[in-house]
Amino acid sequence: MKPPFGLRLLFLFLVTACASPEADRRPGHPGADVKNWGRPVELHAGAQPYHDTPCATEPVECKGPPAVFGATPPPD
Repeated sequence: MKPPFGLRLLFLFLVTACASPEADRRPGHPGADVKNWGRPVELHAGAQPYHDTPCATEPVECKGPPAVFGATPPPD
């Protein structure tokens, strides 16, 4: 038994509506947004958002497993 034509049309619409316009975009080429290509913008580049902010908690020593890539630096 074949589903009604309207149901098949609805299914086709839902499947195509879920496709992203960015899915076919190659790196370095324009995508769905005009001029949305090339180097990404760096927001707050070099900013130190927590500079001179006092720590409100007690320093805690880590008792977990050892670091995988060598010793971890001491906390500030």
